[in-house]
Amino acid sequence: MKNRLFLMAVTAATFTLFNPQRSLAQTVSYDFTVDILSGPLSGERYTGITSVDVTNLPADNNESVKSTAITFDFGGVQFTEANDAQDTEAESPSANFQGGEFLGNTYFVSSFGENATEIPRVKNVVVEGFAIDNNRFGYLVDANLYGGVVTYGLPPAADNPQPSPPAQSVPEPSLWVGLATLGGTVSCRRWLMMTRGA
Repeated sequence: MKNRLFLMAVTAATFTLFNPQRSLAQTVSYDFTVDILSGPLSGERYTGITSVDVTNLPADNNESVKSTAITFDFGGVQFTEANDAQDTEAESPSANFQGGEFLGNTYFVSSFGENATEIPRVKNVVVEGFAIDNNRFGYLVDANLYGGVVTYGLPPAADNPQPSPPAQSVPEPSLWVGLATLGGTVSCRRWLMMTRGA
């Protein structure tokens, strides 16, 4: 009996050590920071937090899972997952992983479309919509798309199971160059196709 219990304990420990992503049975939270690189809000910094349930996340595939929660403070206004445009093609809002590593969020808020959200002026600038696409940020002003970068990290909390923040590559500002001018009736679906196509 003691040998059987010992064997079960060793098997469980081995499974946990060699497949930690599958053994996580909880929600992981990430702080994120948006640094604006272009447009009328250039130089501004905004912050948020996102949470995702990683219980059934495959460790070897690209995976997008529904974000459990997202809160983004953009110009003193709190936006949450309820404000997302809920684009089914983009599966937004979502948390994106590759090989078990967190890449970032897909999150769209627009003053147009089916789940339109009123966006108050930010620094006296009328923002028509904004999007987070992993480590890229875009916002729309007067039908012009401007950009920024998003960085993620684990908050200093004992309940986060991952030991270090994910590595984030910084996109070249030229990723946003060449995007077509978006009209006043732009939909989040069109926005997604354009940013993903850049």
